[in-house]
Amino acid sequence: MFEAKNIEQHYSLEERLFLEKVRGFCQLVEDRYSPYLTDFLNPREIQIVKDLANYYNLKFFVSSTFDNEEYGRVILAPDYYELDEDDFEIKRLEISYARQFNELTHPKILGALLNQLGLERQVFGDVILDEEGRVQFNIASHLASYAIMTITKIGRVSVTLREVSKDEWISNQEKYSQSFVLLSSMRLDNVLSTVLKTSRSNALKLIASGKIKLNYRQIEKSDQIISIGDMISVRGFGRFRLGQQEGISKSGKAKVVIDSLLRRQK
Repeated sequence: MFEAKNIEQHYSLEERLFLEKVRGFCQLVEDRYSPYLTDFLNPREIQIVKDLANYYNLKFFVSSTFDNEEYGRVILAPDYYELDEDDFEIKRLEISYARQFNELTHPKILGALLNQLGLERQVFGDVILDEEGRVQFNIASHLASYAIMTITKIGRVSVTLREVSKDEWISNQEKYSQSFVLLSSMRLDNVLSTVLKTSRSNALKLIASGKIKLNYRQIEKSDQIISIGDMISVRGFGRFRLGQQEGISKSGKAKVVIDSLLRRQK
């Protein structure tokens, strides 16, 4: 797909460090002729690994394919390898608490996992909450027991953790809504202003205050050009993806489909 001399040009400068790391994974698979399992990756990172797997003619498998999840672990493998789902080394833990009196939110849960366990984000997969208040999350198998023994409170809420079997897993119920917007420019500040229905000055404040992530990486360049397929996260609002372009309006603006998980501010 890519020529060796120009593979980097397909990725942003911020992504090239991760690109080099993935090249190292691929080289290990070739040298050892054995599979390699990554940490949990976000969708953009998963796409980069898939690109490199194709480039190196390696087999590619991702755990999130099976459960409609956002974060997944990837197996890169030589041609002889046949997938066994247990090779992803993932366990699902459920957080039990007094649901009738308390509410746990995604940020509080993730914050507790990171701070109390002293671990990096990449050892956790999705944190999943259903409409009844049940909470589950994926974790690298070798850390499950440590999490169960360590986490007893999230904020002021007493909790217990237990491993759940596959038939007890709750599904990711996040659903994106679709809408159309007309974009006069693909600059980040203009896209934010249009999609969030706010002023350009407010969009600039969000960017300058570090509340914007582009493809899961914080960005503070208001003139960053956004492309179809990019994911933009806005702290306090949610996130949205530029789905596809549906032509040009009579006024010369791009008609773009927006897939969003946004919370309107009061």
